[in-house]
Amino acid sequence: MYRVLLLLLLLWGNNAYSQTKTIEKNATEKDKMKLYPNPAKTYTNIYVDWETARSFSITIYDIAYATQLSEWKIPVRKSYQYSLDVSKLPDGKYVISVISDKRSLSDTLTVMH
Repeated sequence: MYRVLLLLLLLWGNNAYSQTKTIEKNATEKDKMKLYPNPAKTYTNIYVDWETARSFSITIYDIAYATQLSEWKIPVRKSYQYSLDVSKLPDGKYVISVISDKRSLSDTLTVMH
């Protein structure tokens, strides 16, 4: 029984689902961003849930913030989900940043083909 529980805990801790690692600029505990699967091979889902509906933008940077790879603006919504094709991105780490007028969330995405 304990071995099964330990195995489940290890698998759960190493799952392909990422919760927000960085909460910035006035974000509340109810503001959430999830990336899954993470690490990603061909795609990842970006899920954003705000405490209250708002417009925002999603930007993807390389890990050094040297290159902005993509940005798109989202009209007023409380929650949003997008499937991002990462098949053409080179292996590495990327920062997904979600920014509204008063709040921002970010997380690191790992691409491994």
